[in-house]
Parts: sequence; structure tokens; C-alpha cells
Amino acid sequence: MRTRLKSGALITTVALAASLLAHTAAEAVPARAMRAVAVEASWEMNEPSGATTMTDSGPNGLHAPVDQSGLDTGFVFDGATGYSWPRRSPTTPPASPERVIVIPDNPSLDPRTDTFTVEIRYRTKEKFGNITQKGQSASPGGQWKIQNPGGLPSCLYKGSLTRGAVRSPIALNDNAWHVLRCVKTPTAVELWVDGVRVGRKLGAVGTIDNKIPMTIGGKINCDQITVTCDYFSGQIDYVRIYRGS
Repeated sequence: MRTRLKSGALITTVALAASLLAHTAAEAVPARAMRAVAVEASWEMNEPSGATTMTDSGPNGLHAPVDQSGLDTGFVFDGATGYSWPRRSPTTPPASPERVIVIPDNPSLDPRTDTFTVEIRYRTKEKFGNITQKGQSASPGGQWKIQNPGGLPSCLYKGSLTRGAVRSPIALNDNAWHVLRCVKTPTAVELWVDGVRVGRKLGAVGTIDNKIPMTIGGKINCDQITVTCDYFSGQIDYVRIYRGS
């Protein structure tokens, strides 16, 4: 059984980096890929039932409000505590903004031209939903996103030069926990599933730096009529963001 890294206490940048190294080693990620990693944010999502704040244990303190009318905190499954979103159509009106966790815009959440990684641990039985993102398709400054079309999760970085997207060849809507790592390097976009790289698209995407909040659980600039909100249904154990390679 995998060693759990979550803790209710404040985790320092150094401790988080050490945990990342141990975590990725357990998942057989090459050590060379983990050099000079800086933690930008770490939402461990282990708040108890009824919590109203999602706490960032990373160095930047990017806490965010949680609306209990849209999701449940304190969900426990197979040794992990996380958040749970009830099933909701990603396209049927009306919009349900209470489902979406909104983290205000912050420079630490923008990849710019750096190597940048978004890592999540999640489970779902559905074939739809935007799990987490910053920016939408028409956002000035580009966007990044992890989504779940057809139960085949994909990783997207859209920059000033082009877009780079990688889709998992493996369906992951089996209601089991999976770790996804969506990585942008200066020369490629990569998707890792449970410690194994399952796709890579070569090419620099350019700069990504928008003024849009980051979201977890769906979109915010949507109405389910002209723009779908692509709500996620399932559970998330954690969301972490790293900069560096």
C-alpha cells in the first residue's frame, strides 16, 4: 500500500519537496526529472466534513473558499481523505457555480516559460468533466487544463506559440485512485499516469500567463447555454503545483 503524504499540519517548502522526491521515487519517476523542484501550491484536501476553506500548505498560502452546497469535504476512501462532488451533468442548465473552487489569480499559478507541473490524485466513474484549469479557450494569456473526456484524461497547455495536448490512451474512469501529472517543459508537454509517462507532444508552446483564477471542479465563465461549465463528478485527494525540472 502506498505511503500517504498528506498531513493536517503546515508543510514547509523543504518538506514538501522532500515528500515529492519520495513520492515520485515510489512511482518510478526518474530522479533526474525531479531536480530543482519548487512547490508553488499544495492543496491536500484533508479538511474535515463541513469545512469552508481549502488550505494551501505550500509556501504561498493560496487558500480558497469551499461551498458545501456544491461539494463535500471529509470524504474518506481507501485510506485517503479528500473532496467529493456529486454527479452532475457537465452541460445541462442551470449553471451550478457552487461546485467550483476558485483560487484567485496569482503569478505562482502561471507557467510562463518555465517547466511547470500540475499533479492531482483523483477517482471517478464518469466520462466527462474539467478537473482543474487556469484560463479557458479564449482567455488572453493562454491556459492550462486537466480534463476527463470519455474517461480518457488529457493534459493541455495553450501558450503564445501554440497548444500542446496529450491524452491518456488508458481509460481511468474505474472509480480507483489515480495520480496524474501534467507537465510542460520548454520543449514538450507530457502526461504521466501513476508514475508512468503515457504521452508526450514535442514543441514549445510559448508563454502562458493569464489573469484568470484557477478552478477545481469546472469552469467559472460559463452558463450551460452558450458556454458549458464541464463540471467534474467524483473525488479528488489532492492538487499540487510545482515549478522546475
